[in-house]
Amino acid sequence: MKRTNSALKSYTWLTGLFFLLIILLPANHLTMQQYKLSAAQYHTLLFLVELPLVAVWFAAFYGYAKLEQYAAAISDTPEGPAFKQLAIGCKWLAWGLPVPSLLALLLGAIANNHAGFYSATVIIGNYVGLLFPLVAFSFISESGRELIQRAKLNFTAATAKNIQFVFVVLGVIYCYLIFRHLDLHSIGASNNQYFLPVWLLVISLIIPYLYAWFIGLLAAYDITLIARQTKGIFYQQALRLLAGGLALVIATLIAVQYIRSVLPRSGHLSVSATFILVYLIYAATAAGFILMAAGAKRLKKIEEV
Repeated sequence: MKRTNSALKSYTWLTGLFFLLIILLPANHLTMQQYKLSAAQYHTLLFLVELPLVAVWFAAFYGYAKLEQYAAAISDTPEGPAFKQLAIGCKWLAWGLPVPSLLALLLGAIANNHAGFYSATVIIGNYVGLLFPLVAFSFISESGRELIQRAKLNFTAATAKNIQFVFVVLGVIYCYLIFRHLDLHSIGASNNQYFLPVWLLVISLIIPYLYAWFIGLLAAYDITLIARQTKGIFYQQALRLLAGGLALVIATLIAVQYIRSVLPRSGHLSVSATFILVYLIYAATAAGFILMAAGAKRLKKIEEV
């Protein structure tokens, strides 16, 4: 219970700060002109647009808190350390939702008044957006591999080929969408939406993103495989809820990162088809965290019996 309260307190503080920034920071003039809004109308629109995102944050913080509770309950068991790593990874995923949004508001407000700072805003936003999933998927991957080894399970040759195929297709399409916006005549060119030389973009963003997605997909499959092979109907059902929720969270967050990294940033609020698609994906992310929470709660109850 203490862990849930701690997570919800963090959520409350982050949400309060987020809405405070929405109210206090200067309005974006481009958005006001585009939609013919007054400053008050702009802040109201921004509040309404960001409200669903805040609901996703709640699901994320609640989900990782329940997983932390279960990990603490089995800390003395052989599987305890692996589930602790899993909880840490999911915590990074949850915090990776509000922190970049808060940072985007602050940096965006500076860029609104200092146009020369816009490139720095994009660069910082891209690296912060990469940091959280990279760390999170690393923890989750370690957890999945440890649980797989403990259960003495292995991929079949067909499964390994399928995972490799999905990753190759994902990577090739991603690289194509990235490179079509770049000036490939010079690897030092930085006249692109990322404001980075091509060589630095490849080394510090594209490769780390592909690595993060690969280990994330592997981790999702690891946990799903364990859930399928687990004995005991009640434990199996609970673990399947947890695994299904985790797989959904990982897949949807990869999808959001995919979309946001291949599409040029406008620097201001724009309610478009892409915007709506991202929010629909985030709704699925929230559903994934809720499934994780339900699975973790059931597992904890089983341990208490």
